[in-house]
Amino acid sequence: MKKLILSIFLFTLMTLTKSTFAAPAQNLLLNGDFHFQSFGNSRSADRNEYKSGSVPFWDQANYADAEVYRAPRNGVFTPQFPVDGVVVLHPGKSLWQFSLLSETQLDNGDAVSLSVFGHQTKPGSLKATIYQMRLDNAPGEWSPTDFGQNDKRTFPKHARGDLVPSAPASAVSGAPGDFELKIENDVIVDKFKEDANTSDDLPNTIGIQVEFTNTSDADVWIYAPCLSKSITAQNRLTNLRALPDYYRSIPRTISKLRRGEPLHIIAMGSSIDRASANPPQYLYDEDPKSAHFKEPISKADFLFDGAQIGHPEWSPYIGEWRHYFSYTGQLRLDLMQRYDYPINKILLNYMACDGSAIGESHSALKEWSTLSDPPDPGTNGQASGKTWQELYPDVFSRPEGPRPDLVIFVSGANEKIDGAEEVAAFEGAIRWYQRHYPGVEFIFCMWQNRESYTPNTGMLKDLALRYGIPYIDLGRELDLSTRYVNSSALVPRDGHPQAAAHYIWSQLLERAFEVTDPIASGIPQQYLPERVTPTTTGWEGDINTYDAASPRIHEGTAFILDDTMVNLWATSKDKQVTIHIDGNEDKGSRRTSFARRDPRNSSFATGLLSLGDRHVIEVAGTDSQITAVDSKAALNRVWHGVDSKGWQGLPAVESFKSEFGAPYGSSKVLLQPGQTASLQFVGTACSVAWLDAADGGVLNVTIDGNKEWSQPTNVPFKLASGKSTFMENRKGILNLPFGMHQLQVTATDKPLTLLGAFTYDTRSNQNAQRTLQGMATPGDAITFSAPFKTTPLVICNGGLKVLSVSSSQISFAGDASGTYQIVG
Repeated sequence: MKKLILSIFLFTLMTLTKSTFAAPAQNLLLNGDFHFQSFGNSRSADRNEYKSGSVPFWDQANYADAEVYRAPRNGVFTPQFPVDGVVVLHPGKSLWQFSLLSETQLDNGDAVSLSVFGHQTKPGSLKATIYQMRLDNAPGEWSPTDFGQNDKRTFPKHARGDLVPSAPASAVSGAPGDFELKIENDVIVDKFKEDANTSDDLPNTIGIQVEFTNTSDADVWIYAPCLSKSITAQNRLTNLRALPDYYRSIPRTISKLRRGEPLHIIAMGSSIDRASANPPQYLYDEDPKSAHFKEPISKADFLFDGAQIGHPEWSPYIGEWRHYFSYTGQLRLDLMQRYDYPINKILLNYMACDGSAIGESHSALKEWSTLSDPPDPGTNGQASGKTWQELYPDVFSRPEGPRPDLVIFVSGANEKIDGAEEVAAFEGAIRWYQRHYPGVEFIFCMWQNRESYTPNTGMLKDLALRYGIPYIDLGRELDLSTRYVNSSALVPRDGHPQAAAHYIWSQLLERAFEVTDPIASGIPQQYLPERVTPTTTGWEGDINTYDAASPRIHEGTAFILDDTMVNLWATSKDKQVTIHIDGNEDKGSRRTSFARRDPRNSSFATGLLSLGDRHVIEVAGTDSQITAVDSKAALNRVWHGVDSKGWQGLPAVESFKSEFGAPYGSSKVLLQPGQTASLQFVGTACSVAWLDAADGGVLNVTIDGNKEWSQPTNVPFKLASGKSTFMENRKGILNLPFGMHQLQVTATDKPLTLLGAFTYDTRSNQNAQRTLQGMATPGDAITFSAPFKTTPLVICNGGLKVLSVSSSQISFAGDASGTYQIVG
C-alpha cells in the first residue's frame, strides 16, 4: 500500500513538474506585429507616414512588392482585433522570413504551427508555406571541371550553393473576405553526421522559413502572423525574441538611408569576406525539381552576368559571382530592397578584402578610401570598364565627396600578429578613419566558425564596448547551429565559408539596418575615446613607404623603424624569409617572399614594440632582400634635432653621414663629460637620440629635475649577419602628464654624440584637458585652486607676458593688460 501511495505521489509530482516548468507557447517570428518605419516623407516632404514599402525583419524581392500600413489607415478592411500593422501583398508577390533553429529554440522532433489573419477579395488568394531550410546534404564528391568550369579539383557535394528548402508544409486561404489561415503540426526533421567529406543524405536542417505568397491577380492583406512551437496553430502570443536595435549605434548611416542619400561602404576583411571559397562561388541551379540541381551554370571565368538572374543592369556594378554571393553583396541587395535604392547609390568597396587583412590594410587605408584604384573585379569587386565617377555619380557629387560612410569589420583571421595586442591594429584603423573622416561609423560582424577560428573576435568586443560600435555575434549563432548540422557543409575546406554560410551571415548583419517605430534616439559612436591599449599609439599615424632603393634600408636587409609599427615585404631563396627584430630572430607567422609591395599581403607586420626606443628590423637567409617597408610615425611627434634653436647649452653643431638614411637627422654635437644640454617641450613623452661609438660615454637623462635613466653609448648593435656596427640609437621617457617639461641630457665618463630628441603628445583625446581662461594685467599673480600635474602651457595675448609659472601658480608681466589661456 505504501509503495502504491508513493508511486501515485511520484507520478503526480512528475506531472506537476512538467506542467509547471513547461515553457508557454510564444511567437517565434521577429516582428510578427508588422511594426515599421515610414521614411518616404524624409525624401519627398509628403505629410503621410502611415505606410512603407518594406517590412522590417521580413524580406521581399523588390521594394513595395509588399506594403505595410498602419492598420486603421489601410482603407480596405478592419482587422478582427487591434494590431499595429497590416501588409498588402500585391499580385504574384511574396514576403518571407528566415530564422535559425538556434534562434527559435526549436529542435528535432518539435512541431511548429502557423496562424495568419487576412482579408481577400478573391478566393484562395494567399498561400502560406513553412520551409525547413537545409544545407546541401548530397553524399559523395564532384569536380567543377565536369560542368564546364576550369577548376579540376574534387570537393564534397555538400559544398555547393545556397540553403535547400525541404518539402514544404503549406495551406491556401478559402472564401473571399476575412480569414485565418493555419498550418499545423509541421514536425522538424533533423539528423546529420559530422564529416568533412560527406553528409550521407541526412537532413541537415539549420533553419526555418515562413513565406506568404499572393497567387491571385488581386491584392491580399495579412496581419498578425504567429509561428509557435505547438501541435495546433495559436495566435496573439507574446514574442520569443525582442527586436534588435543595432540601428541606434549607426545613426548617421540610418539617417542617410532614410533620406535616400548615396553611401560608400567599405568591407574590411580577408579573402573570406569577398567569398573566395573552395570550391569557388559559382551560380548554381538551385531548383530542387531540376535535373541539373546544384550544378554550376555560371561561366568558367567567374565574371558576374546579371542577365542570368534577371538583372542585367547590375552587371557594371558586380565584378564576380563571389561578390554577388558574399554576405556584403547580399547586404547591398537587401538595402536596395529595404530602402528603395538603385544600385548606383550604394558604393560597396571590396578593396580592403583578401589577404590577411588588418595589419597589411594600414598600408593602403588612404588608397582604398579615396578609390585610387580603378574599378576592377580582382581589386575591389567592381566590374571593369567604367570609372568610379561614371558608376556612382551621386556619391561623387555630394558635398562631402566620395569619402567612406560605413566600415564593416568582419574577418582578418589570417593575421595572427602580436597576440592579444593585435587589438591595437584594429583600434588604430578605427582611429585613422575617425581622424580622416569624422562621423564615419563602424559595424562588427566577425566571421567565426565554431567560436574558435578567428582569434580576434574577443578583441572587437572590447572595442565595441569602448567605442559604442554594434557587435553582431555571428560566431555564437553558428556555434549553436552545430547542434543541428554538419558544420563542414558550411565551411568545407580551409576555413572559407560557402554561399549558405554567407547567406546566414548576411541575414544577421542585415538586422543592423532594421528600424521600427517608435524610433529610439540614436547613440553616436565614441569619437577617439581613451585607447583600449597603449600599443595603439603606434598604429594611429599615417604610413611612410620606403622602397628598396631608399637610403633608410641598410644594405638591403636592415631598417630602423619610424616608431613602433612596420609592414615589410622581402624576398629570399629560402622557403621563408627570416625576420630579426632588435637583433633577435622572430618566430611569428607569415614569412612569404614578395617581390613587390602589396597592401593585401606582406612578409611580416608588427606593432608590438615600445614607443620612443630604437627598433631595427632585418631580413636574413639566403640572398634575402627587403623589397619595401611601410612604417608609421606616431601622431603629434616633433623632431628637435641638435641644429634646432630650442636646445640650450649645446656646443658647435657638426654634420655626419648616416648609414641608415638618417632616421634621427644628419646633425650631431659632441657633449663633453659633465656638460649638460636642455630642451623645453610640450607633450606627454620624449625620446632622446644619440650616436653609439666605441669611445662613447654615459648619457644621463632627467625630466623636470627627476632622473629618468642612464645609458652607455658605447654598445654596438649586432646585425643578423653577425657583423657588429655602431649606429643611431634612442630611448624613450613615457607617461608624462601633459604640459611643459624640461629635458636635460648630461654626458659622464667620456664624451658622447647627441643627435636630438623626439617629443610626443600621446593623449587619446583632449577630453581630460583642463583649460583656464581669463584677463590679467602685469603684476597679477594667480594661484590655481587645484594644482596642475605639471607646469601647464600658457598662451598670452595683447601686451601680457608670463613672468613665472609652476604647477600651482602663475605671475604675469608685460606692458599692457591682456587675456590668457592656461592648458594642462
